[in-house]
Amino acid sequence: MADNNTHGAPPRRTDAASPQPPEARRTGRGGNGRREHDVEMIVAWVSFAALIVVMALAQAGVLVHVDMNDARQRVHSWFSAPRYVQLIWIPVYLLLAVWLVRVGNGRRHAKRLGRARFTMLGALFTAACLVGVGWVFAWAFKNYPASVTLIVVQTALVWTLWFLSRRDDASVWGWAPFSLWGSWLIVETLVDIARAVTYYVSKDGAMSGTAQSVATIALALALLAAACLARFRFDDWVFGLVSLWSVVGIAIHLMDVSKFTAVVIIALAAVTAVFMYVPWKRVSGRLGTIEPRRQEPTKVQREAKRSLDAPHVEDFHADVAGTDGRREGASR
Repeated sequence: MADNNTHGAPPRRTDAASPQPPEARRTGRGGNGRREHDVEMIVAWVSFAALIVVMALAQAGVLVHVDMNDARQRVHSWFSAPRYVQLIWIPVYLLLAVWLVRVGNGRRHAKRLGRARFTMLGALFTAACLVGVGWVFAWAFKNYPASVTLIVVQTALVWTLWFLSRRDDASVWGWAPFSLWGSWLIVETLVDIARAVTYYVSKDGAMSGTAQSVATIALALALLAAACLARFRFDDWVFGLVSLWSVVGIAIHLMDVSKFTAVVIIALAAVTAVFMYVPWKRVSGRLGTIEPRRQEPTKVQREAKRSLDAPHVEDFHADVAGTDGRREGASR
């Protein structure tokens, strides 16, 4: 058979025949690694969108189910966030969307769960969203045992995400979305527990005002104490903002029910806010020890930052492929 290369030129190397190193095959933009990343992001976005839709329907009253034959369902706990306080869901979802966009557009190479298509962060985020959907349905249909269990599980998942994100990414955009989400879920957990206790205790009659007042003040105090712990132990200032927003909203809502309870909660919130956010070092050098110490980046965070700043294998091979293509086109 005659050789078609009559001019003696070497045969052109096509892209299909060009060898690629193992790194390019594993992490190339068109390889399995990229496709697995796309699958993970699609699942994360779908579960996140489902959570938003279900929560919006619940807040609009579409999913709310009240059995008018059960008098206990018409008894409300004092520790309950009014409707405008729950608008905090909007910044929660906005920050989570920003986090998803950063993860999708970023060049992170997180370890996958064995042979699964998901990273640890992706699996936890998807699980938190799906558990959140179940919690909304359980709460809307007044299934208190299921709702309390599900929101406790979701809160644990979100704070695990906070821990992993803060360990690997010291920037605010890496951990603040989960701090905001997790802080508000703690508030919702306390609200669910208070509502469930009120429901079951009211079997023989409504709770007394004194019991409601003591329980509400105790829950607000516990929430503010947790905020102080997060502020001074982990330098997490988001938790405090969510706690203050919640307890002040609850106190204002109680003004027509129990002014004493409302005033006590507002006073506790004011003292906590001053304690957490006043720059004591500027007031007095002796009081500088009160301020939380900023944590130095850990070794993992420094390595993660260097990996984000450094060029990656897929970028190098993409540039080489583009250069070879331009050269081949010019030679033609």
